[in-house]
Amino acid sequence: MKNHLLKHLSLLVCMAAASIAVTACGSSAPVNGGIPTKEQLSAAADALGDGISSLSFSVDGVIYQFPMYVSDLTDNGWAFDSSTKSELKNLPGNTLVAPAVVMRKKAADGYGATTCSVQPVNKSSSEISLESARLYSLKFSKSDAPTLILPSGITWDSTFEEVKEACKHKTTVDQDGIKYIQVKGDDSSYTVTIHFDAAENTITTIEYQGRL
Repeated sequence: MKNHLLKHLSLLVCMAAASIAVTACGSSAPVNGGIPTKEQLSAAADALGDGISSLSFSVDGVIYQFPMYVSDLTDNGWAFDSSTKSELKNLPGNTLVAPAVVMRKKAADGYGATTCSVQPVNKSSSEISLESARLYSLKFSKSDAPTLILPSGITWDSTFEEVKEACKHKTTVDQDGIKYIQVKGDDSSYTVTIHFDAAENTITTIEYQGRL
């Protein structure tokens, strides 16, 4: 990393992630497989608008805006595994949590249990709490079935062509079995990358990321 300022807590986080993987296996996915109903799409439409570059999105009925903090998720029912929370209670200065760790949300309000992976980062020189850390990256996977809606009504069912049409100022890659579309945020320091299954032509992962 730049100037070698960031310390990677690889061993610590690997152990935490392994613990989470065991507990997450018992979670149940939403009954709709993460595909929103017409009512859910309609409810999100006005709040999200059409601009993918706004980096706003709706997960399980809650609107979020990237860049964001760990507290934006914890305030809405997301949590780390207990061992992760105890080990990463505080982040030293100039620290990026790598690899990513899992957060999950219990079933509630008609939505099933769901997960995402995050990389908290502390770019200050002072130690901070985990909840007050900014997120360097936030990744959702279709296999974890969050009910995810992006501006322009993009969902897990959206095709490569539909997303291309909706996105402006994008980078598009479609070669050698690799398909993704990357859009810079209104502040070009942040991006959202939408990956596709080359055979099915639908979205597999959506990742928001900042700059170190």
